[in-house]
Amino acid sequence: MSIESHLTDSLVEGLFLFDTKGRLVRVNPSGERILGRSFRSVVNKDAAKVFPGNIELDEMVKACLSETRAMVHSGITMPGPEGKTIDLSVSVSPIQEPDGTLVGTALLVRDETILRDMDRSYRRADQLAIFSVLNLGMAHEIKNPLGGIKGATQLLSSELTPDSPMMEYCEVILREVDRIDGLLETLLAAVPRGELRTSEINIHEILDEVIHLLELSEETAGLSFLRIYDPSLPTLHGDRNGLIQVFLNLLKNSVEASASGGEITIKTQVPVGGPVGTSAAPRSGARGGFLEIVVMDDGQGFDPDIKEYTTFFVTTKSKGVGLGLAISEQIIHDHGGSLVLDNRKEGGAEVRVFLPLKAG
Repeated sequence: MSIESHLTDSLVEGLFLFDTKGRLVRVNPSGERILGRSFRSVVNKDAAKVFPGNIELDEMVKACLSETRAMVHSGITMPGPEGKTIDLSVSVSPIQEPDGTLVGTALLVRDETILRDMDRSYRRADQLAIFSVLNLGMAHEIKNPLGGIKGATQLLSSELTPDSPMMEYCEVILREVDRIDGLLETLLAAVPRGELRTSEINIHEILDEVIHLLELSEETAGLSFLRIYDPSLPTLHGDRNGLIQVFLNLLKNSVEASASGGEITIKTQVPVGGPVGTSAAPRSGARGGFLEIVVMDDGQGFDPDIKEYTTFFVTTKSKGVGLGLAISEQIIHDHGGSLVLDNRKEGGAEVRVFLPLKAG
């Protein structure tokens, strides 16, 4: 197939084509995502019904058809999927035959909200690459002498009698060495894992296993887990252990952020038109080509620093080094997916994980 045949479906911008009567005749996957509706549900409708929350877009389409001229507008807002407001930049152009006969109009919609999410994702990916190199070097330089300290301390303690006052000091040294070694292992977990050990995976089984593990902990006493699963979701190819670690990190964050009596919601779906905040293009001709897993809690939500800048060394917890999100994002990137952090309008945090489906 030619490059041109893939052009419209590969655009990050939403493309809406209207005929001379102002009826929608085509929309690309990014357009479906912006609307939160499929092409089938809006075909042959005018712009006022395609964009019910914004009169400006309807007026632009009508003006373009009547005046046969192009227009550009920015700063347009519109209710997006799930009730969130999205910021748009829009251009509209007449479509004409070589002799000038008008055959329709093309509305190109750039979702500035998504572009900001993509920019954050790129910045986090750059930071992650730098961070991984530092991790490897630092862990190597610290682990070697740490092993020597541990070995020497064990030899020293073996020379002492059980009632020696020095025995307590040896035990303190060994505990602290083990603690530092554990921190280094956590840092190394954020290093890219190379080739994934993939297998066919049912994402619901992964989520259920993680939830079961958490329910065994006292931390989840008084909390409830609400599962909203789409039973029609296909399986995906992924690293089972890696994905368990991802959702264990994300759900543990939600557990620790929630007060007693709180509810944590886990929702799965195939997003209409493709994922948000990823450089991966929606699969041509498909409804999405990605799985979306949403984890929501009713805690205090994310600090803006986590959303805007980095996921490293940032934590609101009294314990931990703030690497859980960074490690999760690295594993998700290794799968070709993306991670989007947000706060819910009704309060609490929302984490959206997009994982690609196998082509074909």
